Amino acid sequence: MEQKKLKPWHGIVVFVAVMVVFVFVAIPIQAVLGLFGVAITELILLAMAIGAALLFKQNLKEVFPIKLPKLREALGVLVFWLGGFLLAMMGNMAVALLFPQELNAVSGDLNSIFSSEGMVFGILIVSFMPAICEEAVHRGFILHTFKGVKKPWVIVLSMGIIFGLFHLSPYRFIQTAVLGGCATWVMLKTENMVCPAIYHGVNNLLPVLVSFALQDAAEAATAVAESQSVSAATAVEVPGWMAAVGGIGTYMMLGLVALPLMLAGTALMKKKGEKIKGKHVAAVFIIAGAMFIIGLGMLIGASVALVMEQGIAM
Repeated sequence: MEQKKLKPWHGIVVFVAVMVVFVFVAIPIQAVLGLFGVAITELILLAMAIGAALLFKQNLKEVFPIKLPKLREALGVLVFWLGGFLLAMMGNMAVALLFPQELNAVSGDLNSIFSSEGMVFGILIVSFMPAICEEAVHRGFILHTFKGVKKPWVIVLSMGIIFGLFHLSPYRFIQTAVLGGCATWVMLKTENMVCPAIYHGVNNLLPVLVSFALQDAAEAATAVAESQSVSAATAVEVPGWMAAVGGIGTYMMLGLVALPLMLAGTALMKKKGEKIKGKHVAAVFIIAGAMFIIGLGMLIGASVALVMEQGIAM
C-alpha cells in the first residue's frame, strides 16, 4: 500500500489532540501521583506518537529513524547543546527581568517535583523518559509532517513554537521554544532520533542535578549565615531590575561563545560532503560580536546605575 504523504496540518491536528489529552488526562494524573504521574504522561505521549503514525499508515522506520550515532555526531550534539543552553539562558534572564516572582515560583515547583522521589527516579523520569517519549511526538511524528517544507528555518521556528506551547507555561516559553528549535536542527542535520534524544536528555539532566545541589547548598548557606557576624546593614542590596539587566548582559556577552559553539556543533553533525557556507560563518561571528558589545553595555550600565544609587543613598 502506498504511504500517504502528510502535511504540516496533520502534525498540528495531532499536536492539538496531544494537548487535549495532556490538559484533561495527564495534568490530573500528575496532580495525584506527582513525579510518577509525569512518568505515566510520558508513556501516554509515546503511545500517541506511535498511534498517530499507525493511524496515518506511515512507515515507523521513517517517522522514527533510529541508529547508533557516530562519535563525531554525538560530540557535535553536545557542543551544539552547550551553545543552545547559553542562548536559552538569555531568554530566561529576560523573563526574570519582567516576571521575577512568577519565574521563581515555576522554578521552585519544578525543583520540588524533580527531587520528590530521589535522584535516580528524577533522572529516569525527568531526563531519560522525555528524551524518548516527547521526542517521539515532536521530532518524530510532527516533524515528519514538515518534510515537504523546503526552508529549514521555517521548520526550526515552527517546531520551536510548538514545543514552547507544549509546556503550557508563558514563563518557560522562550526557554522551551529554544530547546525545541535546537533539537529540531539536530534532527535535520543527523536524521537520527537518537541525536535529538541525547540533546533533550542532557538538557533535562542539568536541572535535576541542580535541584539536588541546591538542597545541599541551601543547608550549607544556612550554616554559613548563622556563623556570619556581618550585619544586614553593611550588605549591599542590588535592586531586582539591575541584577536582571546585569544578568542578561552577562549572558548576552556569552553569545560570543554560544553562537560559535552552535556553529562548531553543526559542523560536527553535518553529513559527509556537506559544507557550511562562508557567509553563514561570517554572519555567526558578526552577530556574536554584536551580542557581546550589547551585553557589555548592559552590564556596565547596570553597574553604573548601582554605584550611582548607592552613592545617592549614602
